[in-house]
Amino acid sequence: MAHIGMKMPVAAPWKEGNTYGTGFVVGKAINFTGTPNKNDATLYADDGAAETDMSVRDWGTSIGVDDVSLKVHAELLGHGYVAEKAAEGGGEASPESMEIGTDDVAPYFGEGFYKRRRKNNITSFTVIWLYKVQHSEPTENAETKGESTNFQTPTIEGKAFPVEVTGADGNKKMSIGKKLLFKTETEAIAWLKKQANITDETE
Repeated sequence: MAHIGMKMPVAAPWKEGNTYGTGFVVGKAINFTGTPNKNDATLYADDGAAETDMSVRDWGTSIGVDDVSLKVHAELLGHGYVAEKAAEGGGEASPESMEIGTDDVAPYFGEGFYKRRRKNNITSFTVIWLYKVQHSEPTENAETKGESTNFQTPTIEGKAFPVEVTGADGNKKMSIGKKLLFKTETEAIAWLKKQANITDETE
């Protein structure tokens, strides 16, 4: 089995009860890293390991995209945002802006994307959805242009927290997220859009 590429990173505001507000596409996907933070505890008894705990506490997340608009940046991090305003009635125009407040609190988002899967010469599509993610302020990078072009793209880091969900067996459990496998790309995109409440009007 091999996965090829990554597409359509989306986010939607998380609400109590694991429902989501109107979502959006974060940007064009470059890469994603999900790092499980595990409990690593061992109880020793009678000179041997009697009990162990390697369960997952949360996930560190890192998503790289081609660009993050000021509006998306503000939404993900809980910053103030003002859209561009044209000059009216002799007044001055104002540019699009975002204010980074020191007391701003990043809200929780559901977050997902899909990637192409190849096995036994058959193509399918894996969707990854994280139920509840809180993002942190990305590092701002810039450098002068040299003899060759060096593209500078943003990476948004965060942490995915467990929530209570109903498992496939009907029992309640704590979960970070889920993976789904679809036969077609159209099905994968449709599921992501529905989960993140993205319509043709909100894209």
